[in-house]
Amino acid sequence: MTAFEEMGVMPEIGQAVEEMDWTLPTDVQAEAIPMILGGGDVLMAAETGSGKTGAFCLPIMQIVYETLKDQEEGKGRKLSSKTAGSGGNAWKMNMHDRGDALAIDPEGLLCQARDQQKWHGTRSNKAVTQEGRYYFEATVTDEGLCRVGWATDKATLDLGTDKFGFGFGGTGKKSWGRQFDSYGQAYGMNDTIGCFLDIDNAEIRWSKNGVDLGKAYDIPPHLKSEKFYAAVTLKNAEMEFNFGKTPFKFPPGKNYVGVAQANSRCVVQSRISSGVAVSSKPAPNAPQAIIIEPSRELAEQTFTQIQKFKVHLSNPSIRELLIIGGVNVKDQMEVLQRGVDIVVGTPGRLEDLISTGKLLLHQVRFFVLDECDGLLSQGYSDLINRLHQQIPKVTNDGKRLQMIVCSATLHSFDVKKMAERLMYFPTWIDLKGQDAVPETVHHVVCKIDPTLDTRWKNLQRHIATDGVHHSDNISSSGTSQ
Repeated sequence: MTAFEEMGVMPEIGQAVEEMDWTLPTDVQAEAIPMILGGGDVLMAAETGSGKTGAFCLPIMQIVYETLKDQEEGKGRKLSSKTAGSGGNAWKMNMHDRGDALAIDPEGLLCQARDQQKWHGTRSNKAVTQEGRYYFEATVTDEGLCRVGWATDKATLDLGTDKFGFGFGGTGKKSWGRQFDSYGQAYGMNDTIGCFLDIDNAEIRWSKNGVDLGKAYDIPPHLKSEKFYAAVTLKNAEMEFNFGKTPFKFPPGKNYVGVAQANSRCVVQSRISSGVAVSSKPAPNAPQAIIIEPSRELAEQTFTQIQKFKVHLSNPSIRELLIIGGVNVKDQMEVLQRGVDIVVGTPGRLEDLISTGKLLLHQVRFFVLDECDGLLSQGYSDLINRLHQQIPKVTNDGKRLQMIVCSATLHSFDVKKMAERLMYFPTWIDLKGQDAVPETVHHVVCKIDPTLDTRWKNLQRHIATDGVHHSDNISSSGTSQ
């Protein structure tokens, strides 16, 4: 067993590292690799050549490979009732019944989709049926496009586009059977939408910030006996739900109760949360890791290291892509369409592909800023903020986003402020120390005029060199390159 394997690194990666003559991990690798494998955010400061590229690449590659292996073997698709039913009897959005780019927080009350091109939806883990009048609230917590309402288990996750789901969208349109009609008012950031279901009178309606918008639909007779789930579909948006466990912002009135207070005989558990999980293949152009470098040369170096580390990983193989300027963008897009797992790139070309939807961020689990001080000094702070905002903080398989920041000047004000704003309780790995001189060190500057003191000429007789500058003009009046 190699020293790297003792830290939890896979034998295949350990073998590749050993073949590179990496006998022992460097100090930064010994500190960072276990932390990243353990799921933490990490800030690391170390000098160039300290091995920090391996410190973040090795654990990221291992986790990406293990995720691909699980997807290939179908792990997590079929769940036991014990696993699927964990979380007690609380109403929540069903993490096993959702689109591939929709993330749900562990409490099941916050939904987020960062795909700017497509809609992604989900339904609740429970439904109401038979009789009664029910209510829940959904609040827009980030800008984007939303549709919220009610759906049966026969509906698609694209709410309102078939005849089994009823939605109300932020554009002020109600939808059923792909028929979009004007209704109520448009809504957006910080607005709270009340969703009403009256099974007794076969009616569906919505409210905006407590204002009743009137009846929207009569439920067709053949649907009245169906099970109705809370449902939402999002496009680059975020909504937070309240099913009645806590007080509503805008109570619905005496005739309605929150779904969390529904009579148990009228509540059924989702069949999907009882062991029949839906699965969807991730988009090929949605990598699991994004590594941003401040220069083309650093991006190429990191990319080369990844190729060396993965040499013994197969079935499945990790697909990496270098995205930098000066390379035909069509070639990069072709690779994206075939599928990528790890992307290494420079900010300019990455921004171009992301803004045009050619590179998707909704599957990203690792967001790495290498030489972060260089990125910030080049003016990429706003870009970093925008990308971080677009990446879901919880992946669609329930894993939290990990952010890794490497810097030669970790103690700079800009890096500190960025870490406080974007990272989640990061661990500081500082093997460089703050840029300060210890009190016990004294500096003395001696000014020497080479035209007056020519003893330096005698040094070339006593010091052996490689002879590169043998023919240079080293006189006091000459210059040398």
